[in-house]
Amino acid sequence: MDVLVASHLYPSSLSRISGSFVHNQARFLAEFCQPRVVAPVPWFPLPGCGRWSRFRGLPRHEEWDGVDVRRPRYVTFPRRLWLGRAWPSYLRALEASAGDVPDVIHAHVAYPDGRACIEYGQRVGRPVVVTVHGHDLKDLAVGRASWRTMVADALTQADAVIAVSGELADRARELGVAEQRLKQIPNGVDSDLFQPGTRTPGEGGWRLIYSGRYDPAKGLDELLQALAGLRAEGRDVHLDLVGGGATALTQAYPERAAQLGVADRVRFIDEVPLEQMPAILAAADVFVLPSYSEGLPLSLLEAFACGLPVVTTRCGGPEEVVDPSVGRLAEPRDVQGLQGALAATLDNYGSYDRGHIRRYAEQRFDYRAVARSIHEVYAEVDGRRAR
Repeated sequence: MDVLVASHLYPSSLSRISGSFVHNQARFLAEFCQPRVVAPVPWFPLPGCGRWSRFRGLPRHEEWDGVDVRRPRYVTFPRRLWLGRAWPSYLRALEASAGDVPDVIHAHVAYPDGRACIEYGQRVGRPVVVTVHGHDLKDLAVGRASWRTMVADALTQADAVIAVSGELADRARELGVAEQRLKQIPNGVDSDLFQPGTRTPGEGGWRLIYSGRYDPAKGLDELLQALAGLRAEGRDVHLDLVGGGATALTQAYPERAAQLGVADRVRFIDEVPLEQMPAILAAADVFVLPSYSEGLPLSLLEAFACGLPVVTTRCGGPEEVVDPSVGRLAEPRDVQGLQGALAATLDNYGSYDRGHIRRYAEQRFDYRAVARSIHEVYAEVDGRRAR
């Protein structure tokens, strides 16, 4: 089966972690079908505009881990200016680079990817699957009415919609997605790559780790405040923040750490290739993700696969997968609650069975099982078309 995967979120030389969940899914799908990727990038001719200008240097065709990736240009603008015009440009880029008509089209994110793929699928007579990851339903769809309509148009016309969490499935239903076309399949983790380490917990001080964008919505300011609170309690705690390069590391968080008196306790680590993350996680004791909103974050699943207990927030998908045997939950934006959850995790660290946490990840989120479930969706929608 020939599957065309379309996603503007995809790793590149600019960021190897942006859209890594799409790439890894495509890698594991290759066991069941023949995926190829179209990953449109913004056309931005002006120099000196940071990340947007750097898109100009990306190759239009390359191969990532054996996956064919094409990067046509489409017109889109910063700060969501003229957002409604993005999907027709995306569609033109998709048509120009798609090559042979595929058996199934799989779009990641409802807009602009899903909306453009719906139109393309109708033109070539092929079924379309759209996966929603969170931003489309929890941000765009609750913004302007016109944005909500664009998201709804994509999802209600799709042959199948895959939601990575129960919360997102509920939001898709609210937009009118028919139950028989709605599937809940989580993000996955490469359990072969992500393995528990041999560190003795607490040796040389407790080590906390966060991985992801340096973004206020990830709760990083609250995390730094909670760290300062733990230090004020006399706890020997360190924190690694991994991933700044995805959004251009600034001095905002190092300066905040200095203001809080914990600069000597925090390491700011630029984004690293995926294959280096297991070793970084293996050097930690607790994974922390204090976000305001999430779908089902890949970083959480990677921490599980490494056997790390987690502290995260009730912000969507995390509370669906975190039970007391694998970690603790706090409320978003609640510094005292986050500090308390971290303190309780450290005080009761011996109650966590890291082997159990590892098995939990393997049984629920291993990419092979996830890819198999997605391929079953492909077979279902392709079978409907054949009839």
